[in-house]
Amino acid sequence: MHRLLTTTRHRCLILVRHYKPPKPSKPPAPPSPPKPPKKLQSYTFHDHTWEDPYSWMSSLNDKVAMRHMDVYMEQEEKYTEAVLSDTERLQSKLQSEMASRLAFDLSTPPLRWGPWLYYRRVEEGKQYPVLCRRLASLNEEFISHKSPAAGFDFTSGKKIEQKLLDYNHEAERFGGYAYEELSEVSPDHRFLAYTMYDKDNDYFKLSVRNLNSGSLCSKPQAVRVSNIAWAKDGQTLFYVVTDDNKRPYRIYCSIIGSTDEDVLLLEEPDENVFVNIRHTKDFHFVTVNTFSTTSSKVFLINAADPFAGMTLVWECEGLAHCIVEHHQRYIYLFTDAAKDGQVVDHHYLLRTPVDAPSSPRIWEVGG
Repeated sequence: MHRLLTTTRHRCLILVRHYKPPKPSKPPAPPSPPKPPKKLQSYTFHDHTWEDPYSWMSSLNDKVAMRHMDVYMEQEEKYTEAVLSDTERLQSKLQSEMASRLAFDLSTPPLRWGPWLYYRRVEEGKQYPVLCRRLASLNEEFISHKSPAAGFDFTSGKKIEQKLLDYNHEAERFGGYAYEELSEVSPDHRFLAYTMYDKDNDYFKLSVRNLNSGSLCSKPQAVRVSNIAWAKDGQTLFYVVTDDNKRPYRIYCSIIGSTDEDVLLLEEPDENVFVNIRHTKDFHFVTVNTFSTTSSKVFLINAADPFAGMTLVWECEGLAHCIVEHHQRYIYLFTDAAKDGQVVDHHYLLRTPVDAPSSPRIWEVGG
């Protein structure tokens, strides 16, 4: 027995002597941060010259550069996820902790327009807000939508809150992403015109929704829309589209509910001229601004007769900021255009009667 034990112990010593513990596994190599491409560009100001290899990132009109930018941003997102991969549990814990301290009845202050109060609110568990309105006469004080009395008025038998647009549903239309650039309710509160960003095509798409039924109108459904304006009748919508270089250059007029094609009112062929529209606060006129570095012009479109043409009411040399309003048969112009050939560093107000002769139109200091 003693010999057996000795032999066994000897073998164990040999095994222990030749035992090599496994080498610790090497930690995975840290991810490499992405490197955006460099394109050297020299700049000189005040006799000082320097190079900026990343200035191409600001070339918003360069489609090739923006495609490179999209690729680079995706690489940055993946790099961030890789670096923070070991903190996923902590991120989830922090997110839950912060969410538990946030109120889920978040809402913007109501904006009163006509008989309605318009506001946006966030529903619990939703990523995007909902555009709503309620009659001010039924709810003079803004009440949380969670209050039982906020949704229905038992005296009049009318529903107080009306959901107009759920941006969570819009996100489903646009591949899980909802970004609104413009939204305008018609003067009669029947329609909502709005533009949503289509990421796949890199443009804004125009839609018009019937606020009574909640359904989308069959027209217009234009793309590359940069500007919209309603006429007073609530059925005539003007909109501006951009060219392939994102320059606003065409104005269209659409009649909601009509089966006719939208009418092209203006096309600016000069690649250096940009077009912009807006309606006056009384919706009687739509103002058309065409501007470049060499000249600025303002035209009026009679919203009651949009196909009657445009009337030139203001013109000046150089790039100028011009806002036109209408009040009691007078046109008011708020501008920073040069005065008597001298550049000014402030805005001033001019006015002229609507029916004044247009050639030349006499402007006087606004009162």
